[in-house]
Amino acid sequence: MSAGPRWERLRTELRSVRSRVLATTLAFLAVALLTVGGLTHYLRLVDLDESVRQDILQEAGELQRLAQRGPLGPDASPSEDLDAPAEDPFTDLPQLFYTFMTTTVPGEHESILALVEGEPAFEHAVRSRFQLDDPTTIAAVVERARPGQTVVFDHEQDGRVLRLGVISVVLDEDPRQGYLVVGFDMSAQWQIVLDSLWRYLGTAALTMVVAGLAAYVLVGRVTAPITRLRRATEQISPDDLGRRVPVTQQDSDVGQLAANFNGMLGRIEAAFVEQRQFLDDAAHELRTPLTILHGNLELVDEHDPADVAETRAMLLDEIGRMNRLVEDLLLLARSQRADFIRPGSVDVPPWLDDTMDRLRALGDRRWELEALAEGRIVADGQRLTQAVVQLAANAVKFSAPGDVVALGAAWATGPAEPGRGGPSRYLEVWVRDTGVGVAPEDQQRIFERFGRAETGRTVEGSGLGLAIVAAIAHGHGGTVGLRSSPGHGATFTLRLPDSSPATTPTTAPVASPGADAVPTTTIAAPRK
Repeated sequence: MSAGPRWERLRTELRSVRSRVLATTLAFLAVALLTVGGLTHYLRLVDLDESVRQDILQEAGELQRLAQRGPLGPDASPSEDLDAPAEDPFTDLPQLFYTFMTTTVPGEHESILALVEGEPAFEHAVRSRFQLDDPTTIAAVVERARPGQTVVFDHEQDGRVLRLGVISVVLDEDPRQGYLVVGFDMSAQWQIVLDSLWRYLGTAALTMVVAGLAAYVLVGRVTAPITRLRRATEQISPDDLGRRVPVTQQDSDVGQLAANFNGMLGRIEAAFVEQRQFLDDAAHELRTPLTILHGNLELVDEHDPADVAETRAMLLDEIGRMNRLVEDLLLLARSQRADFIRPGSVDVPPWLDDTMDRLRALGDRRWELEALAEGRIVADGQRLTQAVVQLAANAVKFSAPGDVVALGAAWATGPAEPGRGGPSRYLEVWVRDTGVGVAPEDQQRIFERFGRAETGRTVEGSGLGLAIVAAIAHGHGGTVGLRSSPGHGATFTLRLPDSSPATTPTTAPVASPGADAVPTTTIAAPRK
């Protein structure tokens, strides 16, 4: 594999949902860990400064209480006697410093120095990590010291930062000025906090790695349907619509997405198959008149006026048939649009009367109005008329003069639908004839585009009339049904749901809308 495809696959993987979710999760985790760690160690530094300040104040308070208490007895406990009432206060400054130094133990990063008149007098016997009797340190102490005050400042010594507390000491009986210097190695204590921070960062990094691996696996499981969905979409083409995305957990949002995608792909595949079949059938139907046109034009004798006139008439008839076929195809194409049906309020009795008047002009038949339903329905009156006229024309085509062609309408009830308070009701409009009928094996096919019955009826026509009727019924959310048997006529019934407020339906006396005990074929459609 070349570098180009590998790089492109890597870029695709980095842009995937899994990578983005993982990156977002790790980013939030990193920000949270850094915030918590940084804030925690910052508060440790603040606590360290406060602890040093309190230690300096504590040393100053103990020295003051010792000066007021006076020398301790040989068997006295320093911690108990410092708070005892004053008996014999110190009068000698070196003696005070000596007593304090022998009763005080400095901490690990602490050192204590006593100065009398700017000169070192005592330093704790236990040597600490640093010494305060350095000349530069003593000079800085003398410079910053203030009689009668405690001064705290930072001083750099041998690359380390010392925090020095200079406590002024004056005795009433001793005119000399003394200072107790308490020093803390801040660099060493800061280094402890810094080392702790580095350890925390190392632990946080390890936590990020472990969390990243765990999140990678968990996010991968969650987004696996999305990954399969993406790969499936990459491989789907108009020539291969049978691929589906495996769905393992339909109770999750991602699983539902994959299931919905499979459903959408199934509908697209069905539409593609139907479209291809439709185009194949249309091409087949148009090829015949075009062949007729081409053949007659080749054979016409242009020097024979009678032959030219006869060929012209035949060609015009074929062109007219092609025009009707194209118009029917356009009508079926428009049936998929949302505005194919324009519903309005239709008063059923006047509509039936008007439609019956139109039907009588279709042919010499015994036209009857079998039933007259009262009330109104929400529907597209023009499309309903178009469907009924098509059914009546079909009945005229497959019946003989004197045969009965009947029109009727009646209300019917059905099972309750979701969201409706009671049983649903329908308006059934039928066209019945006493013609040749339709064989059972042809009853489903004649509603398909370019479908024709192979028995009982001729093969004249485009085969789109009943498909248009079915499209009109489907556009109203209804169905079209057929009851017929060879030699006993046929009854085509439009069953239209009533979406208007519930009323009490009434129907005039009716004759039977179809033959008894004959097979029934219904072409159903989903609700819009």
